[in-house]
Amino acid sequence: MTSAHAADPWRVVAPLAGDRSLRGLAATKRLRPEQRSALEHRLIVREYRRHAIIYRPGETADSLYVILAGVARLSLPMSSGRRVLLHLLPSGEMFGHSALVEAGTPRVFEAAAYTDLRLGRVTARSFLEALAGKHGELVSLLTERWLTLSVRLARFLVQNLRARVAASLIEAARGFGVPDARGHVLALRITQNAIAELSAGSLRKVNAVLRSFEQEGLISKQGGRIVLHQLRELEDLARDG
Repeated sequence: MTSAHAADPWRVVAPLAGDRSLRGLAATKRLRPEQRSALEHRLIVREYRRHAIIYRPGETADSLYVILAGVARLSLPMSSGRRVLLHLLPSGEMFGHSALVEAGTPRVFEAAAYTDLRLGRVTARSFLEALAGKHGELVSLLTERWLTLSVRLARFLVQNLRARVAASLIEAARGFGVPDARGHVLALRITQNAIAELSAGSLRKVNAVLRSFEQEGLISKQGGRIVLHQLRELEDLARDG
């Protein structure tokens, strides 16, 4: 791996957000030790500043990316200029799987740095070589990601905005929540704009929902971070909306 940051590059700082593994493990944790070692040696490492674009829709998909530090965001830009935020992915996760479809396949989503980010890039061919013909982990990961996107689409179609905002907060808590006496504190600073993009709603309307959640005692903002005080009630809102 070409980087000065070679010490324990696979350290996972938070579980997967958005398309969380059924086992609560980030993607690289599902690889066998020999696969992870082979993959590590094939990575080309690069650092990105916050908000930097990694790739855009329509660009040729020829590589996958492993998140070594920081948080990446995957979104779907709309013709209106708005974005639907699909995933916030922490250290230990992978993205760019469209590179595995076939040569010349275009990217569908936009990938960007949500925080300062360190990525390891690997070509699709090198990635498959690292798996050494044992692809069960890859099939599991791709299946879960597809199911998550399907569920998110269904949610956008049938849920009201309050339910979608509640579901987005729950996903953030699963990925970046730290339990304490107050409830679940989101360790990652998630902006109201990001919540709006996760919930497929306008910033004005999503802010109104967040204010109503605060008034109802479901959430609060303390020290610049969102605290979820009543996770069970938010889950009920997301399920019943």
